[in-house]
Amino acid sequence: ALKALLPRYADRVKCIYIDPPYNTGNEGWVYNDNVNSPLMKVWLEENGPVDNEDLERHDKWLCMMWPRLHLLRELLAEDGVIFVSIDENEQHHLRMLLDEVFGADNFITNIAVVSNLAGSSDQFGFAGAHEHCLVYAKKRSDVGLGRFSIDEEALEEWEQDEKGYYKSELLQRGSLTYSASLHYPIFVGPQDNIEITEDDSEPAENGPFTPVFPVVRNGNGNAIWRWSKRRIRENPTDVFAKRRPDGSIAIYSKQRPQLGDLPTAKPKSVFYKPEYGSRAGGQTLAQIFSESTGKFPYPKAVVLIADLLRIGAPNADDIVLDSFAGSGTTAHAVLSLNKEDGGNRKFILVECEDYADTITAERVRRVINGVPHAKNGNLREGLGGSFTYCTLGEPIGVEAMLIGEALPPYETLAAHLLYTTSGITVGPSALAPKNGDGFFYSDSQNDYYLLYEPDLAHLRSDASVLKLDLAERIREASFLKGKKAIVYAPGKYMDQRDLTRMGITFCQLPYAIHER
Repeated sequence: ALKALLPRYADRVKCIYIDPPYNTGNEGWVYNDNVNSPLMKVWLEENGPVDNEDLERHDKWLCMMWPRLHLLRELLAEDGVIFVSIDENEQHHLRMLLDEVFGADNFITNIAVVSNLAGSSDQFGFAGAHEHCLVYAKKRSDVGLGRFSIDEEALEEWEQDEKGYYKSELLQRGSLTYSASLHYPIFVGPQDNIEITEDDSEPAENGPFTPVFPVVRNGNGNAIWRWSKRRIRENPTDVFAKRRPDGSIAIYSKQRPQLGDLPTAKPKSVFYKPEYGSRAGGQTLAQIFSESTGKFPYPKAVVLIADLLRIGAPNADDIVLDSFAGSGTTAHAVLSLNKEDGGNRKFILVECEDYADTITAERVRRVINGVPHAKNGNLREGLGGSFTYCTLGEPIGVEAMLIGEALPPYETLAAHLLYTTSGITVGPSALAPKNGDGFFYSDSQNDYYLLYEPDLAHLRSDASVLKLDLAERIREASFLKGKKAIVYAPGKYMDQRDLTRMGITFCQLPYAIHER
């Protein structure tokens, strides 16, 4: 399923949340990958399900997670972030695995999620009160994490002026690295008006002035201002002077909210709300389904996932992916967050168990349309939105294509070729042939052509072969646009040297789909 998403969504998913099996030994999960080796198939059949009697359960869990994390990293945007819920059974193994796949430098934090403040499970004399949520970036330097809104009590700590909320902060600070450009006089006039000059001389008007230099009272001689002269000139009303009882003058800056007009707070590495517990998640699921959903005794709470999405998917049009979808909590959280802030975030769920339609997708249908007897008002009215339910088709394989057993639609093959050979992600709906010569896509450097119909007789005919007259038309069309051409086809009647002179690169089907 993740491989099938790559041609359209590689490098586009802003936030991934997954809640894989915790491998406690009591879950009885099955390693159900479609492996090719007959010996491996027999071994998996004889050693499943995975339980606490299985001496290789940690190996199997890591083997299950390894390829999935690699694929998830390909799907993640450069500024994207992944959250992985886990407990003590595999947390230490998962951390090493994520270091390997995403890079240790891209580790952000390990959130301790307090799911039951009183403690529930007995952990050798300790009452287990929290789980873990490991957070990694694809490229940490590019990530812009969201922040939480603050409550009314915290808002009282902020002041307001005509520009909005601010907090006062001393402009001076001590620094181990001295910078002469940040050690300059700020002149304070009789009305506490502030002036600075380029040459540090006293201003000629609105005086007399008192020059104030950055001096930290603990005797640190490397005191400097936090702001440069240029920044003060650009924000003159955000710097002000206060006179102390002893007659000295302190210079303050106004620190504005980092995101938007309202103050926000950084998320902490310990998450706690009473609504985070699995009991709350179970109660929500019970409101949605009057019938039994015994497959999910400990579902995640919608509030918890929504708070993680506030951090990882703060923008209104972000894409969120959950490839261990379970009961569909992540989709519920996305829709709830959209309802709250008017966003248009999109979700992708992957669930390959037999309840994918009857529970996972059905939950999404119900929360969109409304649950009549729900206690929560928004849930009762419905969160709005829509989604498409998809099932996996046959895999695109060389052997199957050679004998005509599995010939994908034109648009599907075009999307797959474009991604695997060029790394370009475009949805199949945009890749229908644009003319009779097989032209289907163009970027800043190349035009792309595909000579193909999902019919074995056509693929064996001259109609699917690159010939001189077609090559000349392609050359002329691309030359006028200053581009080269890439042509995918089952065969050609020309030498590649001649095609190269014409600015054409030929990729033979079906083998071209494995070139990258």
